[in-house]
Amino acid sequence: MKTTVEKLQDTRIKLTVELTAEEVDKAVDDAYVRVARGARIPGFRKGKAPRQVIDTYMGRDAVLADALEVMVESAYPLALDAEDLIPVDRPDVGELDGMLPGEAYTFSAELDVRPELKLSSVKDLSVTVAPSKSSDREIEAQLDYLRDRFATLEPVEDRGVEDGDFVLLSFTGTVDGEPYEGNVVDKYLYEVGRGQMPKEFDAPMIGAKPGDQVRAEFPVPDSSDTPEFVGKTAGFDITVHEIKAKQLPEVDDEFAGNVGGFDTAQELRDDIRAKLDENKAAGHTRMVEREARAALVERLEGEVPQIMISARTEDIVQDFFETIEKQGYSLEKYLESTGIDAEQLRADLEREAASRVRDDLALDALVREVGIEVTPEEIDAELELMASSQEAGIAAFRERLKSSGAMPVVRQGLLNRKAVRWLMDNVEVIETDPDAPAGDAKPKKKAPAKKAAAKKGTSTKDAPKADDAGAKEE
Repeated sequence: MKTTVEKLQDTRIKLTVELTAEEVDKAVDDAYVRVARGARIPGFRKGKAPRQVIDTYMGRDAVLADALEVMVESAYPLALDAEDLIPVDRPDVGELDGMLPGEAYTFSAELDVRPELKLSSVKDLSVTVAPSKSSDREIEAQLDYLRDRFATLEPVEDRGVEDGDFVLLSFTGTVDGEPYEGNVVDKYLYEVGRGQMPKEFDAPMIGAKPGDQVRAEFPVPDSSDTPEFVGKTAGFDITVHEIKAKQLPEVDDEFAGNVGGFDTAQELRDDIRAKLDENKAAGHTRMVEREARAALVERLEGEVPQIMISARTEDIVQDFFETIEKQGYSLEKYLESTGIDAEQLRADLEREAASRVRDDLALDALVREVGIEVTPEEIDAELELMASSQEAGIAAFRERLKSSGAMPVVRQGLLNRKAVRWLMDNVEVIETDPDAPAGDAKPKKKAPAKKAAAKKGTSTKDAPKADDAGAKEE
């Protein structure tokens, strides 16, 4: 088989494939075998009828047409491999001429391939990201979270209710002046300002002292668990019995022992810092790569063919539907739960497709710009890794990829990964200073992210999280 490529316009090319007479004869022989195995011809067992009989019953032209179809379908992906082409749509082979045994055959296919866009420059690439190490401010935030978890509640007698207090209260509720089931609550410890009730419920209590009675009225909000109450007027007669305030413990050696069995407060701080640093390190490399690739895309010159965006959109749409189906959602249920319509969803997925295509083409351009190559040994290693999950050996796996036209995709994947490594080795990483005053977070420079892409994220223990936590009462 011999192949040639002619550029037509923009990303459109003409791929010509010349097949030898021997290849044509093999295709014809295989076609007769297929037809014989599938035909029921009186007086002959399946697969045993001679060619002359098959020609009589099936027609010679039908057999040659079958041979031609299979031969072209088999030769096309092999031609893609030979020319290292990655098509972005289906080929147009037009009307095929007939073939004859013993004669060579040539066919052509027109197709669109990835454009070779250029980068304005690959010099002085830099990204600004959050630091890879935890800051003092973050350590203090984690300590505050732990202090809140181990806080105690102490009675307050010298002032009224403030936001954040715990109030021991009783109330009687009505809706449009009528009582409802469960409308009487007696001596319930309620945290003001936490959002358990609408803010209109909390407001009248601010400043109230033990023994005071206050009244709250407000329309029942849409978020109510009782839909039939929505929009009606809720009224609550509230009695304040007792006020308690959180008392946060000091960060000392005793606190460190209570929290995690540490001997000193410094050991607790060091442990928090180590866990935060471990968590940050796991995501920092990914963050640098994401920002570096985005910076590279900004330097990509030229227009992305719409046909590539459309093809990628279809792939993303299919992946999206498979994902929500696995999660037990239908499209209608998903749209209802997210509050968007099908048109908006499609537009969002198309924007994502356009972004991914530009990212791919920027890496392609980087490969050409800096001369990145892959060796046969690297391809062999990649195929061996891919074949390890297959039942067939590496030789059979390679042939399967070649016959499906997937080898150029494998090579491109290797090139892109090497491009990302080059990018990580050459981008300047600037880390923001989280301990600088708000509005004055000056960046602090860091060396290029050399070898960062080669580092693998490790599993880490969860650091304390600053989320809602209760307090214990003494």
